Amino acid sequence: MKSLTFCFDHPVAVKVFFSCISDPGLKHDIQFLRSTEDGSLVIPVTDMAGGSWKVMLEWTYEGRDFCMERTFDVVPGAILS
Repeated sequence: MKSLTFCFDHPVAVKVFFSCISDPGLKHDIQFLRSTEDGSLVIPVTDMAGGSWKVMLEWTYEGRDFCMERTFDVVPGAILS
């Protein structure tokens, strides 16, 4: 399964936004996910089209808002995790 993995110092509930850098016309639904109790968060990207993507995570912890942005590539037919 293709996925992105993030590790936090605490459990989080995140709002996940995707945008395709290589094809801005491609859309992907916003996801609402929770990490495990130890702060591990796995985001499946199996159904995403090939290309360069940007993922943005937003969450609140102890009354403060946080945002993280990363880029990644989806290679059709490749097995990544």
